Amino acid sequence: MSITGFYIKVNGIKIYCETNNGPSKDTIICLHTAGRDNRQYHDIMDNLKDKYNMISFDMPAHGKSWPLPGNNVVNNFKDYGKWIWDVINELKVENPIIIGCSMGGNIVYHMAIEYPVKAIVSMQGADHTPTINQNILDLLFHPYVSPQHSHLEFSECLIGKATSQERRDFIMWGVLSEIGKTKQGDLSQYNGFDIRERMKEITCPVMVIQGLDDMIATEKMAEETVARIVNSKKLLYKPIEDYGHFIIVENPEVVSEYLDEFMKSLGE
Repeated sequence: MSITGFYIKVNGIKIYCETNNGPSKDTIICLHTAGRDNRQYHDIMDNLKDKYNMISFDMPAHGKSWPLPGNNVVNNFKDYGKWIWDVINELKVENPIIIGCSMGGNIVYHMAIEYPVKAIVSMQGADHTPTINQNILDLLFHPYVSPQHSHLEFSECLIGKATSQERRDFIMWGVLSEIGKTKQGDLSQYNGFDIRERMKEITCPVMVIQGLDDMIATEKMAEETVARIVNSKKLLYKPIEDYGHFIIVENPEVVSEYLDEFMKSLGE
C-alpha cells in the first residue's frame, strides 16, 4: 500500500494526515464522515495512487488528531469549514479539489462558497440536513448511554444492500471506535446545516455522487440540492444503486472511477 501518515500542527492542535504520494500537480483533499476518521479513504487513495495526489486527514478530536483545548470539539459548520481551510493552508495546498462524504459531503458546498477551491465532490451530502432528533443528540454524550452500542443499528440501516460483509464489518467497527462527544458535535453541526439560499453562489465544477440506499441523506435531498446549483461551470450527478451512506467504503471502485472521470474533465 502506498499510503503514508504524518502530523502537522494547526492552530496549536496536532492533526493527523495521510497521503498516497500521487503524481498530479493538483491535490485532492478528502473529508471523512461524522465521528469517523481518514481510514475511510484508504481504498480510493490506493486505487488512484498512480494518477492523483490525495491527502486525507482526521479533523480535531477524530481518529489520531488531538481535540481542541479542554477536550472540546467543533460543533458548527462554519468553524468546521475554517478548520478545514487552516489545515489546507498548513499543507501549502493551493486551489484544492475537496471531496467529502456525509458531513464531509455537506461541508464541501460551504467550502465552495467561502473559499477558493478548484472543484468539489459531494458524496451523500446535501445543502440542508435537519435529520437528527434532538433527544438523540443529547444522549450521544450522556453518562448512562453508550454511543457505540446505541448507534450500531442506526449506522447499519444506512449501509447499502450490495455492500460486502468485509466492508460492512469495517463500517460497523467505525461505530465502535467513535467518541460520544465528538459525534455529538458532528451531528449538531449536521443538523444545523442549511445553506440553501447560497447554493447559487457556487461557480466551481461540482460532482455529486449518491448511493441510493441511504435513508438519512436521501436521493430526494441530493436531487433538490443539485437543482439549486445553477451557476456551476460543470455539474455531474452520479447515482449508484444498491449502495448507501458510506459510499466511500461501500464501493470505492465506482467512486474511484467517477473521481477519475471528473478529474480528467478538469484538465488533469
